[in-house]
Amino acid sequence: MMLKEKLKEKREDLIKLLPLIAFIIPFLILYLKQDVTFSYSFEATWKGRAFYIFFIWFAVLEMIINWEKLQPKAFKKLKSIRTIALILALLLPTIYVIISNFYGLNDAIYVWTRENYMAQKTELSENEKRFFAMMMPLAVEYLVFAAFSFLIFFLQYGVNGFRKSLLAPSFLTIIGIVYMIDNLYPYGQFIPFQIPAATTATIANSFLNLMGYRTYISYETDPTWGWIPILHYYLPKYSIPIPVFAIAWPCSGIESLLVYTIFIIVFLKNFEISLMRKIAYFSIGAVITYLINIFRIITLFIIAINSGYSEEFWRFHDFYAQLISISWIAAYPLLIMMGGDILQKIKSFAEFLKMRLSS
Repeated sequence: MMLKEKLKEKREDLIKLLPLIAFIIPFLILYLKQDVTFSYSFEATWKGRAFYIFFIWFAVLEMIINWEKLQPKAFKKLKSIRTIALILALLLPTIYVIISNFYGLNDAIYVWTRENYMAQKTELSENEKRFFAMMMPLAVEYLVFAAFSFLIFFLQYGVNGFRKSLLAPSFLTIIGIVYMIDNLYPYGQFIPFQIPAATTATIANSFLNLMGYRTYISYETDPTWGWIPILHYYLPKYSIPIPVFAIAWPCSGIESLLVYTIFIIVFLKNFEISLMRKIAYFSIGAVITYLINIFRIITLFIIAINSGYSEEFWRFHDFYAQLISISWIAAYPLLIMMGGDILQKIKSFAEFLKMRLSS
Protein backbone atom coordinates (compact mmCIF):
# COMPACT_ATOMS: atom_id res chain seq x y z
CA MET A 1 0.00 0.00 0.00
CA MET A 2 2.84 2.36 0.88
CA LEU A 3 4.52 1.57 -2.45
CA LYS A 4 1.31 2.37 -4.30
CA GLU A 5 1.03 5.73 -2.51
CA LYS A 6 4.65 6.58 -3.28
CA LEU A 7 4.20 5.72 -6.96
CA LYS A 8 1.09 7.89 -7.06
CA GLU A 9 3.00 10.77 -5.47
CA LYS A 10 5.88 10.40 -7.95
CA ARG A 11 3.38 10.33 -10.81
CA GLU A 12 1.81 13.60 -9.63
CA ASP A 13 5.25 15.18 -9.28
CA LEU A 14 6.11 14.17 -12.85
CA ILE A 15 2.81 15.59 -14.11
CA LYS A 16 3.65 18.92 -12.46
CA LEU A 17 6.90 19.04 -14.43
CA LEU A 18 5.24 18.46 -17.81
CA PRO A 19 4.90 22.21 -18.65
CA LEU A 20 8.67 22.63 -18.25
CA ILE A 21 9.42 19.55 -20.35
CA ALA A 22 7.09 20.87 -23.06
CA PHE A 23 9.31 23.95 -23.52
CA ILE A 24 12.75 22.46 -22.90
CA ILE A 25 12.47 20.33 -26.06
CA PRO A 26 11.68 23.23 -28.47
CA PHE A 27 14.28 25.44 -26.76
CA LEU A 28 16.86 22.72 -27.38
CA ILE A 29 15.83 22.53 -31.05
CA LEU A 30 16.15 26.31 -31.38
CA TYR A 31 19.57 26.25 -29.73
CA LEU A 32 20.84 23.60 -32.14
CA LYS A 33 19.14 25.34 -35.09
CA GLN A 34 20.81 28.75 -34.61
CA ASP A 35 21.63 30.02 -38.09
CA VAL A 36 23.06 33.16 -39.66
CA THR A 37 19.82 35.08 -39.11
CA PHE A 38 19.71 34.37 -35.38
CA SER A 39 23.34 33.52 -34.69
CA TYR A 40 24.22 33.66 -31.00
CA SER A 41 20.53 34.18 -30.27
CA PHE A 42 20.72 32.35 -26.94
CA GLU A 43 23.56 34.61 -25.83
CA ALA A 44 21.84 37.88 -26.80
CA THR A 45 19.40 39.50 -24.39
CA TRP A 46 18.25 42.33 -26.67
CA LYS A 47 16.47 40.79 -29.66
CA GLY A 48 17.68 37.35 -28.62
CA ARG A 49 16.51 34.17 -26.91
CA ALA A 50 18.51 34.39 -23.69
CA PHE A 51 15.28 35.28 -21.89
CA TYR A 52 14.01 31.74 -22.43
CA ILE A 53 16.48 30.70 -19.74
CA PHE A 54 14.85 33.18 -17.36
CA PHE A 55 11.43 31.90 -18.41
CA ILE A 56 12.44 28.42 -17.21
CA TRP A 57 13.84 29.92 -14.00
CA PHE A 58 10.65 31.87 -13.26
CA ALA A 59 8.52 28.77 -13.92
CA VAL A 60 10.70 26.69 -11.59
CA LEU A 61 10.67 29.40 -8.91
CA GLU A 62 6.89 29.72 -8.93
CA MET A 63 6.52 25.95 -8.98
CA ILE A 64 8.74 25.60 -5.91
CA ILE A 65 6.85 28.31 -4.02
CA ASN A 66 3.44 26.79 -4.79
CA TRP A 67 4.41 23.11 -5.03
CA GLU A 68 1.96 21.85 -2.43
CA LYS A 69 -0.83 24.13 -3.64
CA LEU A 70 -0.57 23.05 -7.28
CA GLN A 71 -2.97 20.18 -7.89
CA PRO A 72 -3.04 18.88 -11.48
CA LYS A 73 -6.54 18.55 -12.89
CA ALA A 74 -5.50 16.51 -15.91
CA PHE A 75 -4.48 12.83 -16.11
CA LYS A 76 -6.96 11.77 -13.45
CA LYS A 77 -8.75 10.08 -16.34
CA LEU A 78 -6.62 9.38 -19.39
CA LYS A 79 -9.53 9.67 -21.80
CA SER A 80 -10.98 12.88 -20.35
CA ILE A 81 -11.29 15.95 -22.56
CA ARG A 82 -8.96 17.96 -20.30
CA THR A 83 -6.25 15.28 -20.45
CA ILE A 84 -6.41 14.96 -24.23
CA ALA A 85 -6.42 18.75 -24.62
CA LEU A 86 -3.39 19.06 -22.32
CA ILE A 87 -1.45 16.39 -24.23
CA LEU A 88 -2.09 18.29 -27.47
CA ALA A 89 -1.17 21.61 -25.82
CA LEU A 90 2.11 20.14 -24.54
CA LEU A 91 3.05 19.29 -28.12
CA LEU A 92 2.24 22.74 -29.50
CA PRO A 93 5.57 24.49 -28.67
CA THR A 94 7.56 21.78 -30.43
CA ILE A 95 5.17 21.73 -33.40
CA TYR A 96 5.43 25.52 -33.74
CA VAL A 97 9.24 25.45 -33.68
CA ILE A 98 9.33 22.78 -36.38
CA ILE A 99 6.82 24.57 -38.63
CA SER A 100 8.35 28.03 -38.15
CA ASN A 101 11.98 26.99 -38.61
CA PHE A 102 11.80 24.08 -41.04
CA TYR A 103 8.63 24.68 -43.06
CA GLY A 104 8.87 28.38 -43.86
CA LEU A 105 6.62 30.10 -41.30
CA ASN A 106 9.39 32.44 -40.12
CA ASP A 107 10.18 33.30 -43.74
CA ALA A 108 6.50 34.03 -44.39
CA ILE A 109 6.35 36.35 -41.36
CA TYR A 110 9.48 38.15 -42.57
CA VAL A 111 8.21 38.56 -46.13
CA TRP A 112 4.76 39.76 -45.03
CA THR A 113 6.27 42.32 -42.64
CA ARG A 114 8.81 43.48 -45.21
CA GLU A 115 6.33 43.86 -48.08
CA ASN A 116 3.31 45.18 -46.17
CA TYR A 117 4.33 47.12 -43.07
CA MET A 118 7.96 48.08 -43.69
CA ALA A 119 7.14 49.29 -47.20
CA GLN A 120 5.22 52.14 -45.54
CA LYS A 121 8.17 53.14 -43.29
CA THR A 122 9.70 55.48 -45.86
CA GLU A 123 11.89 57.15 -43.23
CA LEU A 124 13.91 53.93 -42.79
CA SER A 125 16.73 52.77 -45.04
CA GLU A 126 16.43 49.47 -46.89
CA ASN A 127 18.88 47.84 -44.46
CA GLU A 128 16.83 49.04 -41.50
CA LYS A 129 13.60 47.77 -43.03
CA ARG A 130 15.24 44.42 -43.64
CA PHE A 131 16.59 44.24 -40.09
CA PHE A 132 13.33 45.04 -38.30
CA ALA A 133 11.35 42.72 -40.57
CA MET A 134 13.92 40.01 -39.87
CA MET A 135 13.36 40.46 -36.12
CA MET A 136 9.58 40.07 -36.39
CA PRO A 137 9.58 36.22 -36.31
CA LEU A 138 11.37 36.36 -32.95
CA ALA A 139 8.76 38.70 -31.46
CA VAL A 140 5.98 36.43 -32.76
CA GLU A 141 7.81 33.42 -31.32
CA TYR A 142 7.83 34.97 -27.83
CA LEU A 143 4.12 35.78 -28.01
CA VAL A 144 3.20 32.33 -29.33
CA PHE A 145 5.19 30.63 -26.57
CA ALA A 146 3.49 32.91 -24.04
CA ALA A 147 0.05 31.91 -25.35
CA PHE A 148 0.99 28.21 -25.26
CA SER A 149 2.29 28.49 -21.68
CA PHE A 150 -0.91 30.23 -20.52
CA LEU A 151 -2.94 27.46 -22.18
CA ILE A 152 -0.84 24.63 -20.72
CA PHE A 153 -0.95 25.99 -17.17
CA PHE A 154 -4.72 26.54 -17.43
CA LEU A 155 -5.38 23.00 -18.67
CA GLN A 156 -2.94 21.58 -16.13
CA TYR A 157 -4.20 23.29 -12.99
CA GLY A 158 -7.55 24.91 -13.73
CA VAL A 159 -8.41 28.48 -12.75
CA ASN A 160 -7.00 28.44 -9.20
CA GLY A 161 -3.70 26.82 -10.14
CA PHE A 162 -3.46 29.00 -13.24
CA ARG A 163 -3.43 32.09 -11.02
CA LYS A 164 -0.41 30.66 -9.20
CA SER A 165 1.51 30.10 -12.45
CA LEU A 166 1.43 33.51 -14.12
CA LEU A 167 5.03 34.67 -13.63
CA ALA A 168 6.72 32.83 -16.49
CA PRO A 169 3.97 33.31 -19.13
CA SER A 170 3.64 37.01 -18.20
CA PHE A 171 7.40 37.43 -18.61
CA LEU A 172 7.33 36.00 -22.14
CA THR A 173 4.33 38.19 -22.99
CA ILE A 174 6.10 41.39 -21.93
CA ILE A 175 9.28 40.56 -23.85
CA GLY A 176 7.28 39.66 -26.95
CA ILE A 177 5.28 42.90 -26.81
CA VAL A 178 8.44 44.98 -26.25
CA TYR A 179 10.16 43.37 -29.25
CA MET A 180 7.02 43.82 -31.36
CA ILE A 181 6.77 47.53 -30.49
CA ASP A 182 10.43 48.12 -31.30
CA ASN A 183 10.02 46.39 -34.67
CA LEU A 184 6.91 48.39 -35.58
CA TYR A 185 8.08 51.73 -34.11
CA PRO A 186 11.91 51.63 -34.22
CA TYR A 187 14.28 53.70 -32.12
CA GLY A 188 12.43 56.56 -30.38
CA GLN A 189 9.25 56.53 -32.46
CA PHE A 190 7.07 55.06 -29.70
CA ILE A 191 6.48 58.18 -27.61
CA PRO A 192 4.80 56.52 -24.56
CA PHE A 193 8.06 54.65 -23.89
CA GLN A 194 10.32 57.47 -25.05
CA ILE A 195 9.07 60.00 -22.46
CA PRO A 196 10.29 58.02 -19.39
CA ALA A 197 13.46 57.16 -21.34
CA ALA A 198 14.22 60.87 -21.64
CA THR A 199 13.86 61.26 -17.86
CA THR A 200 16.28 58.39 -17.26
CA ALA A 201 18.75 59.90 -19.73
CA THR A 202 18.55 63.29 -18.01
CA ILE A 203 19.31 61.77 -14.60
CA ALA A 204 22.19 59.75 -16.11
CA ASN A 205 23.55 63.00 -17.56
CA SER A 206 23.50 64.57 -14.07
CA PHE A 207 25.40 61.60 -12.63
CA LEU A 208 27.98 61.83 -15.40
CA ASN A 209 28.60 65.50 -14.57
CA LEU A 210 29.01 64.60 -10.90
CA MET A 211 31.55 61.97 -11.98
CA GLY A 212 33.58 64.68 -13.76
CA TYR A 213 32.41 64.19 -17.34
CA ARG A 214 31.29 67.40 -19.08
CA THR A 215 28.08 66.33 -20.76
CA TYR A 216 24.69 67.70 -21.64
CA ILE A 217 21.44 66.42 -23.16
CA SER A 218 19.71 67.81 -26.23
CA TYR A 219 16.32 66.71 -27.54
CA GLU A 220 15.71 66.34 -31.24
CA THR A 221 12.91 65.14 -33.51
CA ASP A 222 14.03 63.12 -36.48
CA PRO A 223 11.93 61.31 -39.13
CA THR A 224 13.89 58.10 -38.56
CA TRP A 225 14.69 58.27 -34.85
CA GLY A 226 11.55 60.04 -33.64
CA TRP A 227 11.74 62.25 -30.55
CA ILE A 228 14.98 61.32 -28.90
CA PRO A 229 17.52 62.65 -26.34
CA ILE A 230 21.12 62.90 -27.54
CA LEU A 231 23.98 62.79 -25.05
CA HIS A 232 26.81 65.22 -25.86
CA TYR A 233 30.33 65.24 -24.44
CA TYR A 234 32.89 68.06 -24.17
CA LEU A 235 36.26 66.60 -25.06
CA PRO A 236 39.10 67.56 -22.69
CA LYS A 237 40.71 70.90 -23.67
CA TYR A 238 37.93 71.58 -26.21
CA SER A 239 34.86 73.78 -25.79
CA ILE A 240 32.84 72.25 -28.63
CA PRO A 241 30.71 69.26 -27.59
CA ILE A 242 30.36 66.15 -29.74
CA PRO A 243 27.26 63.94 -29.83
CA VAL A 244 28.07 60.56 -28.30
CA PHE A 245 24.88 58.61 -28.89
CA ALA A 246 21.12 58.95 -29.16
CA ILE A 247 19.16 57.30 -26.36
CA ALA A 248 16.09 55.38 -27.47
CA TRP A 249 13.89 53.64 -24.91
CA PRO A 250 15.48 50.17 -25.44
CA CYS A 251 18.87 51.66 -24.46
CA SER A 252 17.50 53.17 -21.24
CA GLY A 253 15.96 49.99 -19.82
CA ILE A 254 12.26 50.84 -20.08
CA GLU A 255 11.58 47.18 -20.86
CA SER A 256 13.18 46.10 -17.57
CA LEU A 257 10.87 48.45 -15.65
CA LEU A 258 7.89 46.88 -17.43
CA VAL A 259 9.14 43.38 -16.66
CA TYR A 260 9.82 44.32 -13.04
CA THR A 261 6.40 45.93 -12.53
CA ILE A 262 4.36 43.02 -13.91
CA PHE A 263 6.66 40.39 -12.44
CA ILE A 264 6.73 41.73 -8.88
CA ILE A 265 2.98 42.46 -8.82
CA VAL A 266 2.23 38.86 -9.83
CA PHE A 267 4.81 37.53 -7.35
CA LEU A 268 3.63 39.60 -4.38
CA LYS A 269 -0.03 38.83 -5.13
CA ASN A 270 0.49 35.25 -3.91
CA PHE A 271 2.86 36.24 -1.10
CA GLU A 272 1.11 36.17 2.27
CA ILE A 273 2.39 39.37 3.86
CA SER A 274 0.84 42.70 4.83
CA LEU A 275 -0.03 45.32 2.22
CA MET A 276 2.50 47.77 3.67
CA ARG A 277 5.32 45.24 3.31
CA LYS A 278 4.25 44.56 -0.28
CA ILE A 279 4.38 48.29 -1.05
CA ALA A 280 7.80 48.54 0.62
CA TYR A 281 9.18 45.56 -1.30
CA PHE A 282 7.82 46.92 -4.59
CA SER A 283 9.21 50.43 -3.99
CA ILE A 284 12.68 49.25 -2.97
CA GLY A 285 12.94 46.97 -6.00
CA ALA A 286 11.66 49.67 -8.36
CA VAL A 287 14.28 52.17 -7.15
CA ILE A 288 17.10 49.64 -7.58
CA THR A 289 15.82 48.65 -11.05
CA TYR A 290 15.72 52.33 -12.05
CA LEU A 291 19.27 52.90 -10.74
CA ILE A 292 20.45 49.92 -12.79
CA ASN A 293 18.92 51.54 -15.89
CA ILE A 294 20.81 54.76 -15.13
CA PHE A 295 23.98 52.71 -14.70
CA ARG A 296 23.27 51.17 -18.13
CA ILE A 297 23.37 54.57 -19.87
CA ILE A 298 26.46 55.67 -17.92
CA THR A 299 28.30 52.48 -18.87
CA LEU A 300 27.34 52.80 -22.55
CA PHE A 301 28.58 56.41 -22.49
CA ILE A 302 31.95 55.51 -20.94
CA ILE A 303 32.46 52.67 -23.42
CA ALA A 304 31.49 54.96 -26.33
CA ILE A 305 33.93 57.76 -25.49
CA ASN A 306 36.78 55.29 -24.94
CA SER A 307 36.15 52.74 -27.70
CA GLY A 308 33.54 54.31 -29.98
CA TYR A 309 30.86 52.08 -31.46
CA SER A 310 33.18 49.13 -31.15
CA GLU A 311 32.53 45.47 -30.50
CA GLU A 312 32.75 46.22 -26.77
CA PHE A 313 29.96 48.81 -27.04
CA TRP A 314 27.56 46.49 -28.86
CA ARG A 315 28.47 43.55 -26.66
CA PHE A 316 27.35 45.48 -23.59
CA HIS A 317 24.33 46.94 -25.43
CA ASP A 318 23.04 43.61 -26.75
CA PHE A 319 24.23 41.16 -24.08
CA TYR A 320 25.19 42.48 -20.67
CA ALA A 321 22.93 45.52 -20.21
CA GLN A 322 19.66 43.62 -20.08
CA LEU A 323 21.31 40.62 -18.45
CA ILE A 324 22.16 42.73 -15.40
CA SER A 325 18.61 44.10 -15.12
CA ILE A 326 16.82 40.78 -15.58
CA SER A 327 19.27 38.95 -13.30
CA TRP A 328 18.43 41.44 -10.58
CA ILE A 329 14.70 41.00 -11.17
CA ALA A 330 15.12 37.21 -11.11
CA ALA A 331 17.09 37.32 -7.85
CA TYR A 332 14.87 39.84 -6.04
CA PRO A 333 12.08 37.35 -5.12
CA LEU A 334 14.70 35.13 -3.47
CA LEU A 335 15.97 38.12 -1.48
CA ILE A 336 12.39 38.89 -0.42
CA MET A 337 11.86 35.32 0.77
CA MET A 338 15.22 35.28 2.57
CA GLY A 339 14.42 38.65 4.14
CA GLY A 340 11.05 37.34 5.30
CA ASP A 341 12.70 34.34 6.95
CA ILE A 342 15.25 36.58 8.67
CA LEU A 343 12.52 38.93 9.93
CA GLN A 344 10.56 35.95 11.24
CA LYS A 345 13.62 34.64 13.10
CA ILE A 346 14.31 38.08 14.57
CA LYS A 347 10.68 38.35 15.65
CA SER A 348 10.77 34.89 17.25
CA PHE A 349 14.05 35.71 19.00
CA ALA A 350 12.62 39.00 20.30
CA GLU A 351 9.56 37.19 21.67
CA PHE A 352 11.83 34.59 23.28
CA LEU A 353 13.89 37.31 24.98
CA LYS A 354 10.73 39.06 26.13
CA MET A 355 9.45 35.85 27.73
CA ARG A 356 12.78 35.17 29.44
CA LEU A 357 13.04 38.70 30.79
CA SER A 358 9.47 38.70 32.08
CA SER A 359 9.84 35.32 33.81
